[in-house]
Amino acid sequence: MFAAIAFAVLVGLGSWQLQRLQWKLGLIARIDERVHALPVPLAPLLTRGDAPAGDIEYTHIAATGRFRHDLERYLYANGDSDWGWDVLTPLELASGETVIVNRGFVPRARLDRASRAAGLVDGTVTVTGLVRQTPAGRPWSVPAGDPAKGTWFWPEIPAIAASMYPADHRPLTTLYVDADPVAAAAPPAGGATNLELPNRHLEYAYTWFGLAAALAAIYGAFAVRQLYGSRGKG
Repeated sequence: MFAAIAFAVLVGLGSWQLQRLQWKLGLIARIDERVHALPVPLAPLLTRGDAPAGDIEYTHIAATGRFRHDLERYLYANGDSDWGWDVLTPLELASGETVIVNRGFVPRARLDRASRAAGLVDGTVTVTGLVRQTPAGRPWSVPAGDPAKGTWFWPEIPAIAASMYPADHRPLTTLYVDADPVAAAAPPAGGATNLELPNRHLEYAYTWFGLAAALAAIYGAFAVRQLYGSRGKG
């Protein structure tokens, strides 16, 4: 009885991983389609103020406004050869709303704005990028941000927005934008989005089905031995 229950559980887990595989493949295809689509205006994706209009993550958007470089905040990130920071900058839109834009990576040695003055675009700009929706709460293993220093280790957008502006003028906090890669005279140069989604569901399915097969083989050998052992005694 216990072997039958365990076998059913293992097969169920394998089947669940196959379902997850189909979901992940669909998600990857949907993201790829959105990433390579022409950018659409950000405003129509919002139903009211801070409320996204449904599933809009990874939508390729365009937004026109003015960067507030003096309100930059920094999110820990790993570069190709060293760690550093992604630069989060509020973009004040003509509509009166403000959205936080991840402008991309800067090495830790160039965190000071004076060392990358050529990358501080002034005046009205049009930014293209991918909509990212604010993730769930910070995992316990990730350090808390330091609002006094303006440094963060998890995209806690509501807290980051609160450190930028007073309560009566907060940026959108249910979403932010990862800017597209651009040719820039100085960092950041955009392209912070990680589009390599892990997909090991087929591997996990093989593991569960393999364990089920091993259990069936072991039980089969046990049953045969018990059967022939009983006959020998008789």
